[in-house]
Amino acid sequence: MEPTLLCVLLLLNTHINSGHSEDDDGVAKAVLTIHPNRSQIFSGESVTLRCDIQGGGVTDGEYRWLTPSSDQCPQKEHECIISAAEFSHSGNYRCLGSHQQQDSKWSDAVRLTVTPLPKATLTVKPNPVFPGETVTLMCSVGSDSSWSYKWYKYRNDNVVSQSGRHTITGDTLTINGATVNEGPYLCHGKKESRPTSSSISDPVTIVVNGESVFFFYFLFFCQTDGHY
Repeated sequence: MEPTLLCVLLLLNTHINSGHSEDDDGVAKAVLTIHPNRSQIFSGESVTLRCDIQGGGVTDGEYRWLTPSSDQCPQKEHECIISAAEFSHSGNYRCLGSHQQQDSKWSDAVRLTVTPLPKATLTVKPNPVFPGETVTLMCSVGSDSSWSYKWYKYRNDNVVSQSGRHTITGDTLTINGATVNEGPYLCHGKKESRPTSSSISDPVTIVVNGESVFFFYFLFFCQTDGHY
């Protein structure tokens, strides 16, 4: 191989592998990324948008932001931190960087969607029940099976724990031998990969059939018999 041809090939290879990513006109383009990397954010969650100039290595540049409403991102900073997302943060974001008085091209638009916290749904089978029956409560958040669940009785700070009467398995709470009306029970879901929980479910009370009838019969029998 001729020396000149070898030099040309080496130069071409160096250019391709150098990470050089300017457009054909030689102007670099800004790249906008979301951390954590998901376009749908729950209300109250934290999200960081980061603007970088293609090719990297630029740390002293200045940046400009286009956001759904004014003052949502600090101008000149390469990161936009939203500590508690609100619905007003939903929309398209773009940025550009400036280095040594040279502006990059605007980044592609990145859409951020802030949605309400999903609400847990609590179902009970059977309900009503007969005294001594086993009751199954199931908690769910939509059709997503990646949630873990917590259970409460009476109020949302009184946690139901595993016990002889309460068996907790995944999304299910089993109550063994219901004898009186119980509850209300509540539940909510949590994802290990996300800092927020779902909204808590509506309360559900377990109604035991025959409880009041049994009590009335016992009281009537005692009174007529003269025993209390």
